[in-house]
Amino acid sequence: MPSYDFVCQDCETRYEVRLSMSAYAEGAGRTCTRCGSARVERAFTAVTVIAGSRSGGGAPSGGGCEQSGFT
Repeated sequence: MPSYDFVCQDCETRYEVRLSMSAYAEGAGRTCTRCGSARVERAFTAVTVIAGSRSGGGAPSGGGCEQSGFT
């Protein structure tokens, strides 16, 4: 289930809500958890992605793309 970050425009509280995509589409989670205001905006945050580890020779461990059918 995705998590969505929001920032309240009234009290500036930043909060995270885990919602299904359909619940988000219906408007769920858009009430400030601190002051109850409906004046919230979606906040976008950077995400760090760490790819799989590499073994000594620089090739991905576990066979890489070739083993999974990707070339």
